[in-house]
Amino acid sequence: MSKLGNKGQSLAIFVIFIPVFIMIGTLVVDVCYAKYNARRLDNIAKEVLRYGLKHIEEEPFNNMVDLIYQNDSEIDNYKIDIDNENKRIEITLSKSTKGFFGSVVGKEIYKEKSTYVGYLDNEKIIIEKKAN
Repeated sequence: MSKLGNKGQSLAIFVIFIPVFIMIGTLVVDVCYAKYNARRLDNIAKEVLRYGLKHIEEEPFNNMVDLIYQNDSEIDNYKIDIDNENKRIEITLSKSTKGFFGSVVGKEIYKEKSTYVGYLDNEKIIIEKKAN
């Protein structure tokens, strides 16, 4: 067989597989973006907890909500439970992220949720991730 015939076969295979490679690439980018947003929610929750525990005697709820939205204005939902007697705060943040690949296959939105509990133990701030 001549070399000219083999070039056509390689081109046909390349054209068939290029959409598959593009879809895999967009899936990787979407999943990484969703994981980035989940990590960002974790960091915001920990920072807000630190602030709340440092100012727990001053009723920090409104300032904690302001701090959440200063860090990310697109947060869908938040829940803050402050227990002044036990010096304990629980915070849950959730956010929806749109993805390009998800819109192609029907799962347009990735939902991230972050829940942390913080408390004071001998004037030391302890922050723990709570299972969702």
